[in-house]
Amino acid sequence: MSIQFHERKKKWVVTWRNPWTGKKHTQGFDDETSAVAFETAQAEIAAKERALLRKARRQKASQSRISVKDLLESYFRLAHSNPVTIRQAQYHASHVLSAFGHRLAGQLNRQDILNFSEAQHLRGIAQITVNRRVGILRAALNWAVRNGLLAANPLHDLRLPHARARRIAPPTAKEARAILEVAAPHVQRVVILGLCAGPRIGPSELFRLEWRDVDLATAMLRMPSAQKNHLEDGRDIPIRSDLLPILRVWWRHDSTLDIRHVISWGGRPVRSICRAWHTALERANINRRIRPYDLRHAFATYALAGSADIGSVASLMGHVDASMILNTYQHVQSAQKRAAVEAAPDILGLASREKRVPGI
Repeated sequence: MSIQFHERKKKWVVTWRNPWTGKKHTQGFDDETSAVAFETAQAEIAAKERALLRKARRQKASQSRISVKDLLESYFRLAHSNPVTIRQAQYHASHVLSAFGHRLAGQLNRQDILNFSEAQHLRGIAQITVNRRVGILRAALNWAVRNGLLAANPLHDLRLPHARARRIAPPTAKEARAILEVAAPHVQRVVILGLCAGPRIGPSELFRLEWRDVDLATAMLRMPSAQKNHLEDGRDIPIRSDLLPILRVWWRHDSTLDIRHVISWGGRPVRSICRAWHTALERANINRRIRPYDLRHAFATYALAGSADIGSVASLMGHVDASMILNTYQHVQSAQKRAAVEAAPDILGLASREKRVPGI
């Protein structure tokens, strides 16, 4: 940057170069004072622009170095606050990390994801689960772009095959009784409470239930609610009259041992019943897939089959939207389907038209 006086033009001329484009610029002034003031202002602007340019270059360099592992760690630490959502997402993300953790995030491509999907299929993973795992990676990449960690999402145009969740029929009455007969005591409690109260089976709800949450005098329990779109930390569930005597027996047993949690093993709260559950299925000679969570599905299914209204079932299960019951939990049985088609009145008088069949 410089100031010169041009005799021919009778002008003071300021010359400077744009740090972004590298182009040279000039501007003339009638007096030296104005030229000096302009030069000073342009020098300050140029200094700020050069600082921004250096920052942009450093950012671009860091963008090219961020790994998938570092990206996902930052994404879970900064983009999420719900611990339940984080735990679920981290489980699925662990499979992505096994495949791409060491790779640079910006260098992933469509073929990488197709190879990952194929490898998952070979291990028996359903397409809907593959989509969820890839979806977590793509969400993290989008978040990185929004926050300046990546210049672009390399998977922005990726399209995966549409997949539907595989519905697992809840345990039948016969299967539930068979499991209850052979299960370990703590699993028996899970079966009974799962079928009678419809909680989420796991550490988000049922395994957090303590005896202080159970009021045997008023036949009401306060089920801790999973942190999924809930404004309250629990919901009130009436205790069935046939369940009350069983709960009293459990309470007397646990209170003598100073056990706080309703579901416990060896006096301690449990985090998982996976192994004990599969052992119970084997002992009950049940070969098809049934998950502990399907007890919750069974609660909704059989409550609706018993003419319970959808709104009450949704409230008991902790759903804000009652449509979740119809879309997810009602496994309609053959008898219910037959009852549905027989429920409508015979407005055509078909029963009296035995001799002439319409439509022939």
